Amino acid sequence: MSTTKKIGIFPGSFDPITNGHVDLIKRAAKLFDELIVLVAVNTYKKSWFTPEEKVQLAKEVVGGIPGVRIELLEDGLIANYFREVNATAIIRGLRNSTDFDYEYGIASVNAKQYDEIETIVLFASDHYRYLSSSLIKEIAYFDGDISDMVPDNVNQAMKAKRFEKRQ
Repeated sequence: MSTTKKIGIFPGSFDPITNGHVDLIKRAAKLFDELIVLVAVNTYKKSWFTPEEKVQLAKEVVGGIPGVRIELLEDGLIANYFREVNATAIIRGLRNSTDFDYEYGIASVNAKQYDEIETIVLFASDHYRYLSSSLIKEIAYFDGDISDMVPDNVNQAMKAKRFEKRQ
């Protein structure tokens, strides 16, 4: 019987963390002894929140889930972080076929970096399939209602950021 701790990494830019992310985190946490929600910097995305703000929002939302911890990766590859923490798998969420193509490419590149990396895909729950951080930012920018798309603390933070973004 193996006593090796099973560590999952759920990486993302989480700008903002959505109810879809929260659902995936809760489901993934049941599969591992420890789940690291890894707030990573995505150089291709224009962020509303600083890395530290994203970590704080995530801690407020999912920090109380048993076995879940939130970490920040500001510089470096997720593949290297995977090695450092001796992780078991990377968890990714899929909403649609577009996500599949994107995530398949990332999983392949990660495996090229470190062939021990396993990627586990969780399908988004039906009622969250339409959610994307980009869509939420667009709706929030124009003062639309995102209250059923994000946790309450994130909704409030988005409202505050909206005024900064519109100036």
